[in-house]
Amino acid sequence: MIRSMTGYGKGEKQVQDRRFVVEIKSVNGKYVEFHIRMPRFFNSLEDRLRKQLSARIFRGRVDVNVNFVSTSVRDAKISYNKALAESYTDALTEIARDFDLYLPDHREVFSLIARFPDVVEIDRELDGDTLEDLWCDLSAAAADALDNFLTMREVEGAALAENIRSKGIRIGQLQTVIEAAAPAVVENYRTKLKKRMEEALKEIAVDEYRFLNEVAHFADKSAIDEEITRLKSHLAQLPRILDGGGAVGKKLDFLAQEMAREANTIGAKANFADITKHVIELKGEIEKIREQVQNIE
Repeated sequence: MIRSMTGYGKGEKQVQDRRFVVEIKSVNGKYVEFHIRMPRFFNSLEDRLRKQLSARIFRGRVDVNVNFVSTSVRDAKISYNKALAESYTDALTEIARDFDLYLPDHREVFSLIARFPDVVEIDRELDGDTLEDLWCDLSAAAADALDNFLTMREVEGAALAENIRSKGIRIGQLQTVIEAAAPAVVENYRTKLKKRMEEALKEIAVDEYRFLNEVAHFADKSAIDEEITRLKSHLAQLPRILDGGGAVGKKLDFLAQEMAREANTIGAKANFADITKHVIELKGEIEKIREQVQNIE
C-alpha cells in the first residue's frame, strides 16, 4: 500500500479517572523526524512512544501531541513554597502600611498570594507501577491514533499512485510515438544534406563516399535506441514499485530522475521538430510524476 506523507490521526484512552488523548499529524520531509510534545513528568516514556511510532512511520515530519487529564489524587501532590509566600505577605503588608492602603480580609489575601508564580506547586508522584499502568494507557491511545493516521495516509497514497500510473501510461504512449518517428530523423538529415551539397557544388558531382560517411556519422550521433530502451525499462518498473507498496518514495524519486535524464538526452540527440514536440510533453509528464513522488512516504 502506497502512503502519502501528509496525514492526521487522533486516539483516546480513558480508564476510570485518567484520560489520554494523542494527536498525530505530518507533512512532507526527506527523512522521518518526530516532534513529541507531552507533559514533562512523562519524559521517561518518550523513548518508548518514539519507538512505537517509528515502527510504522518511515518518512515525513511528524508532530505528536500527548494530552493527559487526571482527577485522581493518587497522581498529584499539592505543596506550597512557604518562604516565598511569607515574603509576598510581608511585601503586601509593607506596601499597605507605606501607602496607607486598606488590606482586604484574609481570604482575599490568600487568593492573591496563591496566584503568584511558584507559590503553589503541583508535583506528580509516579512510582514504577503507576508509570507502567500509564504507559499501557498511553500506548493504547497512540496505537488508535496511529491506525487513524495511517488510514488517512493510505487513502491519499492510493490517489497519488493512481495519478502516477496515469502519467506513466501517457509517457509510454509518447515514447511509442517518438520511437516510431526516430528513423525519419536520419532520412530528413540525408535529404537536407544532399540538397545543400548539390546547391553548393552546382555542376560538380557530389562525392558519394563523403556524403554517405557524413550521413552515417549523423545517424550514429543522433541514435536514440539506447535511451528508448532504458526509458521502456524505467516505465516497466514504475507499476511494479507501486504494486509492491511500502515506503517507496525515495525509490520512485530516483526512478523519475532517471526517466528525466533519458528524456533530456532524447531531446538533445533527436533534434527534429516532429520529435521535439513530443519530447516536451514527455518531459512535462515526467516532471508531474516527480512532483507527486515528493508526497509519497
